[in-house]
Amino acid sequence: MIADNDAPQTISRFLEIMTRLRDPQSGCPWDLKQTFESLKSHLIEEAYEVADAVESGPAAVCEELGDLISLIGLFSRIANEQSLFSFGDVVEGISDKLVRRHPHVFGEKKVAGTEEVLKNWEQIKQQERNTADSQKGLLDGVPKSLPALLKAHQIGDRCSRVGFDWKTFEGVRQKVSEELNELEHELNSKADADSDSDRRNRAFEEFGDLLFTLAQYGRHMGFNSEEALSAANSKFIGRFKCLEKLAKESHGEAPLSELTPQELEELWVKAKSMTD
Repeated sequence: MIADNDAPQTISRFLEIMTRLRDPQSGCPWDLKQTFESLKSHLIEEAYEVADAVESGPAAVCEELGDLISLIGLFSRIANEQSLFSFGDVVEGISDKLVRRHPHVFGEKKVAGTEEVLKNWEQIKQQERNTADSQKGLLDGVPKSLPALLKAHQIGDRCSRVGFDWKTFEGVRQKVSEELNELEHELNSKADADSDSDRRNRAFEEFGDLLFTLAQYGRHMGFNSEEALSAANSKFIGRFKCLEKLAKESHGEAPLSELTPQELEELWVKAKSMTD
């Protein structure tokens, strides 16, 4: 493992590599044609791969973080070429921000715990918004490209820091029931004056409200809804793979579509018992 005090040397080598990759005469054709826009999807993909690597162990995390940093380096190199900013500006900027937003570490501010840290953090961010050239609202910093459930969690979390939130766990639970009832009302609506399209649009809106409120319900329980749904997806995939294996053992090469609902349900129950 390379010691942190050797980081300047490794960073210098990294930046030299970025420069070589973007050299107009001898650089890599792929790297040379990249732009901020073309790199956006790669950045999101690499961030997800870092998250997935957490399940595999430190070595995988280290490798995927390297891939992520390579994109940050490429972004910075492209900006440097256009005299917009440099990798050094990126590091200097985040260093200044971390010091500014941690007065309880780098200053005289005293805090009692995590909740107070988050409240102070939001107050400092609000001060930064007030002094910025363009006034930004509390939710303007939520990334547009976040997955919807994760974005819902962040929206609720940010609003809670300024006191806009349910005061009790029971309050948000009741809101979930309310949203579910509103969705069922729209699904069961038979008003003659409404077209099927109108009813569908209202049901779509109510379904979205229900999902948003469920994300807040999870937040109040201390859960991240994106992570909870990801875990549920993985569990379902594992069980379904087991079902497919069991189906081959008992029904040969017959496609699943040829099995009866009862046969599929029996296989599913068995798969669940084997994977729990």
